[in-house]
Amino acid sequence: MNGQEWSVVRKKLETEQKETLEEISHLREALKNEVDSDPDEGDPDLCEREKLLALLRTLEEKNESLSHALRLMDEGTYGICESCGRQISPARLEALPYTAFCLECKALMEKGVGARPAGQPVF
Repeated sequence: MNGQEWSVVRKKLETEQKETLEEISHLREALKNEVDSDPDEGDPDLCEREKLLALLRTLEEKNESLSHALRLMDEGTYGICESCGRQISPARLEALPYTAFCLECKALMEKGVGARPAGQPVF
């Protein structure tokens, strides 16, 4: 990538992080305004609260990934798989700009196999 392309990617990451932080703030406010319920009473809002908490956790993880991607840009290692050391495909970075793993390594991790070392073929 050239300097202008890096700048576009950085701006995209920063914008996405700002939007994510705003969503986190709104969810926290919504959760703060809810009354704690007793699970033994069969409160129908309990399920909704659990959904909001799960979404909040997901957004917090996304924010951490965005911060990590911005740090990698600062260090000059953005776009390099943290597992195998290979370049992450531009298409993957376009779809998921805060990813730290190439598609092959991520797929192996999700299967519980672990990542492959650089130079080793995928079977």
